[in-house]
Amino acid sequence: MNEPPPIQAVPLRRDLPEELTWNLSPLFASPEAWEAAFAKLDEAAAPVLCMQGKLDSPAAVAKLLEAETGLDRLLDRLYTFAHLRHDEDTTNDENQGREARIRSRYTELAAQCAWITPELLSHPEEELRAWMEAPELAPFRRTLLKVLRNKPHVLATSEETLLAMAGEVLSASEQTYSLLTNADMTFPDICGADGLARPLTEGSYAACLESPDRLLRRSAFETLLGEYGKWKNTLSSTLSSTVKEHVFMARARHFPSSLEAALFDDQVPAAVYNGLIEATHRALPSFHRYLDLRKRLLGVDDLDMYDLYVPLVPSCAVEVSMAQAREWVAAACRPLGGDYGRVLQQAFNDRWIDWPENKGKRSGAYSSGCYDSPPYLLLNYHHRLNDAFTLAHELGHSMHTWLANQAQPPRTAAYPIFLAEIASTVNELLLSRHLLAQAENPALRAYVLNHLCDSFKGTVYRQSMFAEFERDIHAWDEEGLPLTGDFLSEKYYELNKTYYGCGLDAHPAIAREWCRIPHFYYNFYVYKYATSFCAALVFARRLHAGEGREAYLDLLRSGGSRDPLDAVAAAGVDLRAPAVFTEAFAEFDSVLAELETALPTP
Repeated sequence: MNEPPPIQAVPLRRDLPEELTWNLSPLFASPEAWEAAFAKLDEAAAPVLCMQGKLDSPAAVAKLLEAETGLDRLLDRLYTFAHLRHDEDTTNDENQGREARIRSRYTELAAQCAWITPELLSHPEEELRAWMEAPELAPFRRTLLKVLRNKPHVLATSEETLLAMAGEVLSASEQTYSLLTNADMTFPDICGADGLARPLTEGSYAACLESPDRLLRRSAFETLLGEYGKWKNTLSSTLSSTVKEHVFMARARHFPSSLEAALFDDQVPAAVYNGLIEATHRALPSFHRYLDLRKRLLGVDDLDMYDLYVPLVPSCAVEVSMAQAREWVAAACRPLGGDYGRVLQQAFNDRWIDWPENKGKRSGAYSSGCYDSPPYLLLNYHHRLNDAFTLAHELGHSMHTWLANQAQPPRTAAYPIFLAEIASTVNELLLSRHLLAQAENPALRAYVLNHLCDSFKGTVYRQSMFAEFERDIHAWDEEGLPLTGDFLSEKYYELNKTYYGCGLDAHPAIAREWCRIPHFYYNFYVYKYATSFCAALVFARRLHAGEGREAYLDLLRSGGSRDPLDAVAAAGVDLRAPAVFTEAFAEFDSVLAELETALPTP
C-alpha cells in the first residue's frame, strides 16, 4: 500500500492517492450513471402508487410490498452514493446538490406512500393476522407484525401524508448543524511548547489531545471549544429545533414522551435506558479512582479535561501505519473464523475504506452502505493507536452489514443501531486482547490496559453522561424550558462535574462541549454505545476463550429479523437484567487494578 507519512497540512481531495480512497463504482460507475438512475424513480414508484385503494387480499399486499422493496432498494443506492460523495468533500457544491436532491425526493416519495400503513390498518387485526399466514406474505411477516404493533401510533392517511411532507423541513436544523461544523467552521492555528504553529481541525484535535505537550493540549482544547463557543447561540438554536422535532413527533403519534417514542421501534423499555444511567452513577467511584491514577502518573497538580487522552505510557505511543493496523485487525479477528477473515481481506483489497483526512471531509468515522453495495468505511486516519481501534470498530459494523445482507432478504437485513454497536465494540475488544497477548514489553502491556480503561471511560461513562444530558434536554423542552446557549452550557458543566468528580478541576470551556456533539441530533442514539459495550465485553471474553462463535455470528446474521433485546438474549446476554451492567463495571475494576499494578505510581 502506498501510504504517505503523517502530514501537517490537510490535503485537498484531488491530491489523495486513489488506493487510499473508497471505490464507489459498485454503486454507480459515475455521477452520470447516478443521474440516469435518479431519473427512473418515478417509474419505480408507479407500481407502488397504483395499489392505493386495492389492498384487499394477501396477493395484493404481497404485490405492493414487493414493489415497495424495489423502490426502497433504488432509493437506498441513490442516497448511499450521494451521501458518501458528499461526506468525502462537504465543500463541493456538486456533492451538496446531489445529496440535497435525493433527500428531497425521499421526502416527496414518503409523502406519496404515506397511505400504505393506514390502509393496511383499516382492515381488522384478525383479518391481517390471517393474511400473514399466506405463503406469498411469508417474506413480509416481520414487516406486517411491526405494522400491527405500531397501530396505536399511526395516524389517518391525510395526517401521515402531512407529516411525511414535513420531513425535509423538520430535519433542516440537523443539516444546518452538519454544514456549519463540517464545511464552514475553521479553527486558528495552535502552538505548543516549541512555539511552532500547527493547523487545528476536527480530524487533528484528537491527536493534539494525546500529545505529551500539555501546552499544546490546552491550546487545542481552548481554541476548538472557544470557536464553538462563538457559535453557541446558533448551535443552541439548531439543537433546540431538533429536540422540538423529536417532541413534536412523539406527541403527534401519542407517545407519553420523546424518550419512549425513540425507544419504541426497538422495543427497549425506558427502564433499560434509565437503568444504565443509574448503574453508571453507582460506579462513579471507580471512575474517579481511575482519574486519580491518571493525575498521579501525569504529575499534574490539577487534572483537567485536556489531560484525559494523553497516553499514560508515552514511550509506547508509536505511530501505527495503515498496513500495521490492517495486520493487527486481521489477526485479532481470527476467533471469528476463516470466512470472516476472508471478507476482511476483501474490504482492504476492494477499497471499501476511505482512509486519510482531506479538506472538507466529514469528521469522525463511520460505516455505511446499502443492501446492494459494499459496506463502506469513512476514516480520518492519523497513524495513532486509536486509529487502529477505530478501523477495528468500523470494520465490525461493515462485517455485521455484510453478514446480515448475505443471510437475510432486503426487508429484514437492516439491523437496528442498538445491535450495531455490539459488533463494532467486540472487534475493538478482540484487538485489545490480541495486543495484550503479543505485548512482551511491560510498557506496551500497560499502554493497552490504559487504552482499555480509556475505551470504557469513553464508551460507557462518557456516553452515559451524554445519554443523561440528552434525556434531560428533551424533558426540559417538554416542560417548556427554553434551550438557550447559556442554559445548555450551565447544565452541561454541572453534569460534567457530577461525572468527573471534585478531583478534576474542569476548564470552563468544557461547558461548551455540547456544541460539537453531533449525536445529540440523532434522537436518543448515544445510550446504545454504552449498552452495546457492556454486552460486547461478554461476547469478546467468550470468543477469546474459543466459545460462542456461532451464537455470536448468528446474532450478526439475524440483521433486523428480531427485536434487538430478544436477539441479544438468544445469543446469551440479557440486557434487561441489571447484572449485565454490574458485570461490566466489575470488568472495568479488574482492568483498572491490573493497570495500577503494571504502572509505577509516584
